[in-house]
Amino acid sequence: MKAAQVVLLAALCLPMIAEGQYGDDKRYGPNIRTNETKATRPPGTYIVSEGDTLWELSEGLFGDGYYWPILWSYNPQITNPHWVYPGDLLYLRPRRILNKKAVVFAKSRFSDRPRLEEILARFQGFVTERKYKQSGRIVASREEKMLLGELDETYLKFDIPKRILPGEEWTVYRPQKAVIHPISGKRMGWLVKHLGYIRILNVDKTKPYINSLVLDSFEEIQRGDLVTKRVWNNELVQPVENRVSMWATVVDTFGSTRELAEHDYVLIDKGFNQKVRRGNRLIIRARGDGYRRLSNKELKNFPWENQGEVMVIEPFENTSMAIVLRSTREIRAGQALEMVRGY
Repeated sequence: MKAAQVVLLAALCLPMIAEGQYGDDKRYGPNIRTNETKATRPPGTYIVSEGDTLWELSEGLFGDGYYWPILWSYNPQITNPHWVYPGDLLYLRPRRILNKKAVVFAKSRFSDRPRLEEILARFQGFVTERKYKQSGRIVASREEKMLLGELDETYLKFDIPKRILPGEEWTVYRPQKAVIHPISGKRMGWLVKHLGYIRILNVDKTKPYINSLVLDSFEEIQRGDLVTKRVWNNELVQPVENRVSMWATVVDTFGSTRELAEHDYVLIDKGFNQKVRRGNRLIIRARGDGYRRLSNKELKNFPWENQGEVMVIEPFENTSMAIVLRSTREIRAGQALEMVRGY
């Protein structure tokens, strides 16, 4: 990872921790406060360095350089996106009024107390097996080109009959890999990349194809890409109180690495059918020896320990996409999670 990307990610994460502390609520146990009140720059911003581009900064912020128009939209003061200069101040998320508070440090990285944060959702996603099978496909276009984008017209085909109305908006996506439950071995759906949004223009029941218009595109759309009912957009997710208690499992992770930590995405095997809601937080649980692998019989003699927490940013039927808020060790598929009622 380039030095600019490391600085960028650090710039994004630090203000989120400051914002995450809600008022002076003593339940969350802060016991150390800084006396420093003067900030060198506004929270959630980044100072451009020599050689930086919106493309490279978007790779660090969103995980993909193709999302540079999103970063540009946060910074209307940039008149030409191809030119940013050292010393320029960039906003890393939509601007909003923030309460100025002193930085608060938790007293232990192993604390059981909840951590409050607001998370900016990204463009990776998940489609359940049922929705994947019901998805439509872009089969043709009126445009004389292979790569499609905003305001191009496309033709959709659905193998499974669906009631589709003019004016409906759908998400265009591309499957990345199948999600297999690490314990049951059952295929649960697909990790996908969101490519953009389309709007249905015309439905002719006598024809197999449906005319649509590309409203927005995050990267090039191609014939063969799939569509499903419009899903969540780029937005802030706030924590909410858990209504139920249950155990869950991390079934897969996003990206090429198998070991994840704070601000990475994971998929868990519980969804809104199990009363999981956006903003619910689950504690990352583990037990045993931190270095030596133990048998299941030996593990039963150890208590469950808190190794961090994740927050749900998009629940599906029986699965949910979540982001890691904090972790003291690497997170892998098969990791145990506990949802505590009232947390």
